[in-house]
Amino acid sequence: MGDRRMAEIRTSEGSLYFYTHWTGHSLENDAVEAMRLATPRKHDEFYALRRVVDHLILASGSRDNETGSGLMLKPNAEDQYGGKPCSVLIDLVKWEVLWSGYHYGPK
Repeated sequence: MGDRRMAEIRTSEGSLYFYTHWTGHSLENDAVEAMRLATPRKHDEFYALRRVVDHLILASGSRDNETGSGLMLKPNAEDQYGGKPCSVLIDLVKWEVLWSGYHYGPK
């Protein structure tokens, strides 16, 4: 079974993809919280990326575990929430989070 979902984390140099196996239902809220926590580093993309990834891993419950989440440079995992390939976009360039028609960030 599982609750699989993916997020694309977009940077000015390309994208990193985050996969969660068990916490897909909360990925959009986890993404918004990750952006909020990264706000002090908004103008330092590399540190903001690290903060976002760190929070997503923590929120997925997979820190210090062999399974539960993953990172990839090309999307190669299932997203049960209709994402093609990802149902959540965390855009560090525009500083926004998008999912299923919803938007968090500047208008």
